Amino acid sequence: MKSRPEAGKIKDDLNRRNRELTCLYNIGAEIRLDGNPGERFRTVAAHLIDGLQLPGTASASIWLDGTEYTVRPLPKGCIAETFAFDIVVAGTKRGAVEIYFQDKTPFPEEETRLVKEISLKISNVLERRELAGKLKQYAGGLKELVDEKTQELEKSKKRYEDFFKDAPTPMLISRFNGDIMKANREFYRLLRYPEDGSVHLNFVRDGLYENPAIRPVIFEKLKQDGFAEGLELTLLDRDGTPIPVIASYIIIDVDGEQCVESVYKDIRVRKELERKLIEQNENLEKNVRQRTTDLENQKDLLIKKNKELVTLTEKLRESKMRLQTLFRAITDTVVVIDPDHNILMSNQKGIGNKGKCYKRVFNQETPCGDCPIGRVFKEKVHVSLERMVDGEYYLLQVYPIFDSHCQVIGALEFSRLITKEKNMERQLLQADKLASLGQLVSGIAHEINNPNTFIRGNLTIIQEALNDMMPILDRVYESRPDLKIARLNYEMFRQSIPVLVDDMVQGANRIKGIVDGLRKFAKRDEGLLNEKVNVNAITEACLRLVDNQVRRTADVKVDFDPDLPEITGNAQKLQQVIVNILINASQAIDKPRGTITVSSYRANDKEIVLRVSDNGKGMDEKTMKQIFDPFFTTKRHQGGTGLGLSIAYGIIKEHEGRIEVESKVGVGTTFYIYLPRSHKAV
Repeated sequence: MKSRPEAGKIKDDLNRRNRELTCLYNIGAEIRLDGNPGERFRTVAAHLIDGLQLPGTASASIWLDGTEYTVRPLPKGCIAETFAFDIVVAGTKRGAVEIYFQDKTPFPEEETRLVKEISLKISNVLERRELAGKLKQYAGGLKELVDEKTQELEKSKKRYEDFFKDAPTPMLISRFNGDIMKANREFYRLLRYPEDGSVHLNFVRDGLYENPAIRPVIFEKLKQDGFAEGLELTLLDRDGTPIPVIASYIIIDVDGEQCVESVYKDIRVRKELERKLIEQNENLEKNVRQRTTDLENQKDLLIKKNKELVTLTEKLRESKMRLQTLFRAITDTVVVIDPDHNILMSNQKGIGNKGKCYKRVFNQETPCGDCPIGRVFKEKVHVSLERMVDGEYYLLQVYPIFDSHCQVIGALEFSRLITKEKNMERQLLQADKLASLGQLVSGIAHEINNPNTFIRGNLTIIQEALNDMMPILDRVYESRPDLKIARLNYEMFRQSIPVLVDDMVQGANRIKGIVDGLRKFAKRDEGLLNEKVNVNAITEACLRLVDNQVRRTADVKVDFDPDLPEITGNAQKLQQVIVNILINASQAIDKPRGTITVSSYRANDKEIVLRVSDNGKGMDEKTMKQIFDPFFTTKRHQGGTGLGLSIAYGIIKEHEGRIEVESKVGVGTTFYIYLPRSHKAV
């Protein structure tokens, strides 16, 4: 027999188990979720509290889809313990069942299991309810789908019946014994039977096949593949007239009976065309045989003509090659031009066979002002003219190209660069002018020298007379203090007259020096390099010759080595070099007043140097590389020929010397003329 405490414990366990069962029973009755779900969840929460060990200190909440259903809510600060189980529907958490206690009380395993079972019941009920809703929705949709498909089937059946009836191709359904169960109007029309189907036909009985042996072939094909298509056979119409057709067959089910559906295509037109084609082919073969004979006869003639054409073509090719070679060998630029200045042909690769002539030939953006093309097309005559483009001279000769009606269809233009010829022409003119100037200078020097000789002689006599007269005049002045001569007080006269006479003597001597220099400069030279030349002396003579021109723009400073040795050479040629360099130096000065420095010195024991320096505008490197090239000049529009420095360079080379140049833009230029003291006489 059990003790009293054990009996009390058993009684408490039975009471707790009774509450749990009552809670589960009540919750099972409430959890249907029909009606108001909020009220039912709150009732479920209340039953859950009643099933706990200490219902007076507990609170319960059910969360579902973000909504809380609570019974006996506790203040937030009074909650000491809590535990919860999730509500999961179809693998997705939808909420939770939560229990709150005011006191810290250990949770019995039975209460934890109770709350877990209630959360599972709620999860299962929700999942069953949602599945029932989806099933109901699916069942309704399935019924609608069946109704829709049934209607589509009826419509499809009607469309098939309409198509079968109104098809433009003969169609029919027959049994295997040959009875025609159903046929459209085109089939009856094909065989010329009543279109209403009042005549019941049988393929065997009515002999609809021209060749009955075709039926076993059709059935064998149907038995093997279930269909037969593209069979060519012949049917017989009501009057026994053969009708060629292409037939296709397929086995179908008609109310549980296997039948044959047939489709025929009338090919009588095609057969007629084939017949005509065969007839035409026979005629064509006949014509081909006849034409073949004619062609064979022509073949030998064509072979002969072909050989002649090959020979002629080869000759034409050779002629064309010769003409092209000749055309390209022309050194002048040759172009063929249309009326719009477009190039049609050219012998220069750099110009090509297209583009505007003024752009390709002369690199200009607009037609030339004196373009001869317009005159050639208008006047139908040959035009020749000279033109200068970018400092270069061109000779243009343009010829009209006529068609068979004597109309100008193009222009043939020859363009030749004649800058060298023009410069040579200018050089010849300059040489002719210099020759004439030489003769004129020689005459002028002679005419000036004659009166200057009298002047110099008379001035010598006047100087001697003054020297003799001055002591006498001094004594006269002592007795006559107011003595005046030539309206001058004697003292002024005594000081000035000797100076004036000395200046006159120096002027006359200077005239003589200039005249002698002109006569030497203009004197005919044999070109031999066998003279003893004093470079200082000929430089001074050159300075006197160009003094008038040089002093317009610059002051001249001279620094000669007084002990400069003589050299062997040609004085007149060296004068030409020095004069040219001095004039270039004066022309290079672009400021109000410049300076030209001329000096001489020994370079070493074998060479002397004449240095000419100016502070003019200077030269860049590109110009310095070209100054000794023939016909190169920066003063083309001022009448420069580009020959001065080229000739000077040649003269110095002839003397076995050299010319060196230093220049800087904006600073000035210096020429160094190196001359050997001796060399082989030429």
